Amino acid sequence: MGFERIPTSRVWFIAAAALLIFFAIFTAIFSTGVLLYPNLYIEQWLLHRPLTSLDCVFAEWKFLGKVGASVLFTLVLGVACLLLGYRRRVLLFLCVLLLLGVAVEYIGKQVYPQVIPVNVQFGLDSLACPQMSHQPRSIKVMTALGMWWAAPPARSKRINNEHFSATAPLIFDENASVVNGYPSGHALRWCFIALVACWLIWRHMKYHFLRILLMAIALAIAFGGGFAQFYIGVHLSTDLIAGYLLGASLACCAIGILLVDETKRKKLVPEDQRAEKTTLDVSGP
Repeated sequence: MGFERIPTSRVWFIAAAALLIFFAIFTAIFSTGVLLYPNLYIEQWLLHRPLTSLDCVFAEWKFLGKVGASVLFTLVLGVACLLLGYRRRVLLFLCVLLLLGVAVEYIGKQVYPQVIPVNVQFGLDSLACPQMSHQPRSIKVMTALGMWWAAPPARSKRINNEHFSATAPLIFDENASVVNGYPSGHALRWCFIALVACWLIWRHMKYHFLRILLMAIALAIAFGGGFAQFYIGVHLSTDLIAGYLLGASLACCAIGILLVDETKRKKLVPEDQRAEKTTLDVSGP
């Protein structure tokens, strides 16, 4: 069978399966521990960056990637699909795919704990704008709205901790931190929701300039939402890669389902029209 005869929906399902296989292979490699030191070296490289007020904005935005907020965004995405003419079952499929991702995330975080030397961990803690914890709610709201100038600057102690951790030797002892962040739920959910939204924009937006603009924004959200959590030290690079692979796999599956729904709707329309024409012929003179 030629490639031109393969239904487009099947291509997306194949892409979803391929990404899922890559996720499984990456997880198998990760479970051996061979990525531990490269992972920590990447984190130490990250610790050379300056601490800025933008870190506080990213720290406040992490709540948008939580499960509850993601369910809300998925429902909004499903409603958009309904308004575009897709059938109601599409909303159910989107929610099921999101919950499958949450289930895999939960299992992964229980099965694959990661050990981080304490002299690196307290440097990573400095990246997530800890000075915001004692700020009033008004400051937190302003920062969450992107007003980075409202966020308090990093304290000198935090800056010193970051500089020390950036070059500290990797010592694994009884004080080492055990973190459960594999895979990154933020990367998974942002990638899933935003990639599906990007495809819907490409499929249905008529105005070329607006389509390109909205697709660029959706792609930035898809990959930037998870990267922001890596940037502030909440997730490791391996967490991020695994979340991207799984989220992209779920998004490809969702797009395949949307295409199948489109095909079925196109088949139903001619049948309805033929039935209407037959009714008119029977009732006519």
